[in-house]
This record gives sequence, structure tokens and C-alpha cells, in this order.
Amino acid sequence: MLSNAGAWIAAAVPITGPRLLLAPTPDPTGGANPDGGFDWSKVHPDPTAVPKSDLFYQLANATLFLGIVAAVCGIAAGAIAFSVGPIFGSHIISDRGKSMMWKAGLVALIVGSATSVIAWLIKAAA
Repeated sequence: MLSNAGAWIAAAVPITGPRLLLAPTPDPTGGANPDGGFDWSKVHPDPTAVPKSDLFYQLANATLFLGIVAAVCGIAAGAIAFSVGPIFGSHIISDRGKSMMWKAGLVALIVGSATSVIAWLIKAAA
């Protein structure tokens, strides 16, 4: 069975291969774009076109709040590990706590600035 499939593939490739490399017919038309691509000037955000857009914003704000709470908890846990590690003679825990504080602080910065970045992107696209 495999030899039949191999023979069929060997016979079909020289015939169909060059056909795949040909330009498509008819030529695609691009409309307003002279390059023939997609017209990106017609794409813009419209929150009124989305049903129940207020629900989306409530979910986004809840996710933002939970992200900030998680980042603050990470900073607190890292600070506890960083301060308690040397007391018990475990410098590995202290080092991991220090790195946890840096990572959680970076996450808090990214999560906290997400709304301003999204607002900037929406204004830039409009």
C-alpha cells in the first residue's frame, strides 16, 4: 500500500508542482489600495458596534484589579522571604525572595500601565 502511495506521489508531483507556483487568475484587485493589498484605512475601533460593550469593560477592569492585587501579593511574599531568609540561615530563600520582588514589581508596572497603553493605541488608530 505504501509503494502505491509513493508511486502516486512521484507521478503527481511533477504535474501539480509547477501549477502551484503560477500566479492566480484572475488578478486580485485591491480596491483603494494601489498595492493590491488590504485597505487598512477602513479599519477603526467602534465600541458602539459591539453588543454589551460595558460588560467587556467591567471584565477588563476586574482583570486589571486582580492582576494588581496578585502583583502586590507577590511583592509582599518576596519581601517576607527576603527578610526572613537570613534569619533562619537560608540565603537561597532570601535570594529567591529578592528576585520575586523584582519580578512582581515589573508585573505590577506592566499590569498597571496596560489601560494607558491600550488607550494610547486606540487614540493612535483613530
